[in-house]
Amino acid sequence: MNVITPEQKASLRSRLIVAGILIALILPAFFLGSWVFFGVVAIFLALAITEMIRAPHKPYKWYVYAASYIITFSYVYWFVFKGNFGQYIQMHRQGALYTFSLENYFSSLDVSIIGIAVSIFLFCLIGILDKSFTWSDVAYFITFTLLLGLGFQSFFFCRYYPFSLFGSNSNFNGTNNAALTWYGAYSGRELIKQDFFKYFGSSSLLFFVILITTMNDTGAYFVGSAFGKHKMNERISPHKTWEGFFGGWICGAVAGLIFGFTITFLDYPMLPTLSKGTWYWMAALCIVLPLISDLGDLTFSMIKRNFGIKDYGNILKGHGGVVDRVGSDMFTCIFTAMVLIFITNGWNFFA
Repeated sequence: MNVITPEQKASLRSRLIVAGILIALILPAFFLGSWVFFGVVAIFLALAITEMIRAPHKPYKWYVYAASYIITFSYVYWFVFKGNFGQYIQMHRQGALYTFSLENYFSSLDVSIIGIAVSIFLFCLIGILDKSFTWSDVAYFITFTLLLGLGFQSFFFCRYYPFSLFGSNSNFNGTNNAALTWYGAYSGRELIKQDFFKYFGSSSLLFFVILITTMNDTGAYFVGSAFGKHKMNERISPHKTWEGFFGGWICGAVAGLIFGFTITFLDYPMLPTLSKGTWYWMAALCIVLPLISDLGDLTFSMIKRNFGIKDYGNILKGHGGVVDRVGSDMFTCIFTAMVLIFITNGWNFFA
């Protein structure tokens, strides 16, 4: 067993304090959803964009910042407003009253192809007109804006997809009331339990994914610190060991299995497609998601090593920056979205 140094103890103490503060601030937003969740994610997205722009340690012009913010935010939020606007026009023509909805448009990941094309054109144009903005910068900005866009949109998908799927299974139009009514009937509980779905039942999928990712990271840290001997990939992540990798994998998978099966067999499933009859999909996610989490962690570590930086920021003492904290979560949420869309739509997923 490895000896824990005073520096490691101090680092662990600060990590635990910051983690506790983050949980106290973010967990309520998970459960409340609606504009609270949208606002919290928007703040973290703005910080993440700033960290990614500053990672290369180059003095980019103001228009590079502006383009990055506008493009990334459009990837994450545009389709919600587009869907609401289209629905408003349709309802207005029918003379019906329409209420803006944050939950009704998360049946898939929806990054605009036109938006991607505009991003490519814009960053290439900047590269042509600004001699300090090289081709490497062009490729980097196109890639990270799309990655952050997909990643943060997938947070919304995992939070609000239950509204869409429970609503569609009740043969309604996917409104909040439809989803709540179906959940009450599906779980065998009285409709008085609808508030449970609105605040906890609908957030359990996102909590499930974040729990697995967090426990994988936590298990890898503790097991790696105590027993780590064999390095995984020193070129990308000097401190990661195979002992920590397997320790994190086991911790993440077990935590997911305990949480997922507990709420499922209490008749509060995360989704109709992750119920008692399809428990094997949930078990598969528990086994695979820790691996996807490691892929995300190593990917963002590779970017850091490329730019010669230790962390993307220092806003979260002991954890680095926002990207250091949510990089793995983005990968696991994107992967979860892909799997759930495939489960729901079958081979039409590839259409």
